Amino acid sequence: MKNYKEKWNIQKKANILLVDDRPENLLALEGLLSTSSYNLISVNSGEEALKYVLTENIAVILLDVQMPGLDGFETAKIIKSRKKSKQVPIIFITAISQAMEHVKQGYETGAIDYILKPFHPETLKMKVEAFVKIHQYQEQIKLQNELMKVIGETLVDTLITFDVTGTIITINPAVAKMFGYSESELIGHHIETLVPDLSIYFSDSIQVEKMIETVALRKNLSHFPVDIQLGEASITGKRVYVCSIRDVTERKIIEEERFRKIFEATPCLVSLRSLKDWRYINVNKSWLSYSGYDNYTDIINQTVDSMKYIIHSEDDEEIVLDMSELNHPVQSMRISYLNHLGEYREGLLSSEFLDVHGERCLLTVITDITERALVEKEMSRLDRLNSVGEMASGIVHEIRNPMTTIRGFLQMSKEHPSPEFVDIMIEELDRAHDILSEFLSISKTDKPKRKPIELNAIIETLFPLLNAKAMYVNKFVRLELDHCPILQLDEGEIRQLLLNLSLNGLDAMSSGGSLTIKTYQKSDEVILAIQDEGCGIKDELLEKIGTPFFSTKTNGTGLGLSICQKVAKRQNAIITIETSERGSTFFVHFPLQQQLAL
Repeated sequence: MKNYKEKWNIQKKANILLVDDRPENLLALEGLLSTSSYNLISVNSGEEALKYVLTENIAVILLDVQMPGLDGFETAKIIKSRKKSKQVPIIFITAISQAMEHVKQGYETGAIDYILKPFHPETLKMKVEAFVKIHQYQEQIKLQNELMKVIGETLVDTLITFDVTGTIITINPAVAKMFGYSESELIGHHIETLVPDLSIYFSDSIQVEKMIETVALRKNLSHFPVDIQLGEASITGKRVYVCSIRDVTERKIIEEERFRKIFEATPCLVSLRSLKDWRYINVNKSWLSYSGYDNYTDIINQTVDSMKYIIHSEDDEEIVLDMSELNHPVQSMRISYLNHLGEYREGLLSSEFLDVHGERCLLTVITDITERALVEKEMSRLDRLNSVGEMASGIVHEIRNPMTTIRGFLQMSKEHPSPEFVDIMIEELDRAHDILSEFLSISKTDKPKRKPIELNAIIETLFPLLNAKAMYVNKFVRLELDHCPILQLDEGEIRQLLLNLSLNGLDAMSSGGSLTIKTYQKSDEVILAIQDEGCGIKDELLEKIGTPFFSTKTNGTGLGLSICQKVAKRQNAIITIETSERGSTFFVHFPLQQQLAL
């Protein structure tokens, strides 16, 4: 309200008309009511008063009854008979008889109050002030009504008010142009005459004051897209809704044209299908080309699945994706797809649900990565060949040493046979066998044979072996095993992982050191932790940990941690490392969610 006053200067001086044929009475009233808030207009006859009432916006009139010419009663009758001035409050001030008939006559002529002389000054001031405030409030309401009327009449959007039942109360003139109805055809009818299913929005308080995109219905039953905004108000204790409806047909045409250009120009495979009957509404040129069809007529309005979409499980099993079961959007999901010609291709699938001309649809976009996948496979193959070359070089070096030793002892055995020489040669041959076995383990590609098993049971089975190994070199092994859920694991591979990490930990410690093996559940993971009391791993070596044939041991092959990394990956686990001068801890994280999904 305050903003309206400031903007439109409603708080200007109120005009007060003083009417009395005696100058001394006018002076007395002027002295009493003189203030910066009032503009006092003094006249000494009824005729002059009528002139000012015609030209000025009068807040209140103080009118003497007994005057020559037109007396107060006659002047009041004329004022009240005119449309412009009929609402102006009149206060009679008179010294004539206080008989009831005179007072009654004053009120009958339209006076709002009747004050007899001599009057109480403060009482008069308070009454005038009250009538001035009433006048100002009326002016504010009048202005606001005029503004709302102008806005309603000039606004191109349709404005409608309706009650909680959806019954239309008022509309603005724009409704005729937008919908083709007259005011009389809509007042008292339900809002869904214009906007079907709108009740689901105004019955939900969350949707009120939000922009709603939907479809409206004209009198001729044609549909058109609209933006709707709902507002809620309370009038005399009753809840009503104000609904603004904007025709966005032109905007939608522009958007559809922009979408059409993108739809056709993109190299991705784009299709639009109806969720109602799964018919193809539209496909782009890329979709047509990659799918193996020659003409749009072969696919548009068809409901059969023209392509088979395939996803791969963790066990590399192929699962055919039923698009009708896709109840949420996906983003860049790796798939394979089989086209109409039987060609098997690779792609990334993204999808989104949207409304097209009031029909719920599924938009799918496939980025074909067949060529990229072939390049990636070739690069992976070359990378593996490079790794094999590096490993072969390391194996040649590692095996050459025991072979040289064996050759030397064989030569010595010709001249001086000795059982000790045989033992040494057997030991060297075993060493070469171990190197080859580890090399074969790192290239193992068989699928893991998972079964439900307790991780703690595997550890407890290996504990005597590990403890014996530790005690032989004056070291110790401790177990701190918490209760953990049963996991889907390949027992042989986990034994290998545990042995490699534990033996590495024992080798990292000096005499008297202690190796701690822990298990526990944290959030959605089961964690195996193997902690040693060695000197830690230097930062520059951390990133090389797990690289085949990289080892800090004098007699190490550098294959142990590579095998651990491979085993962890095959079990859907990951290995992390924490290290300091007080030792290192290798953590193996087994995610429960992936385990349960197997």
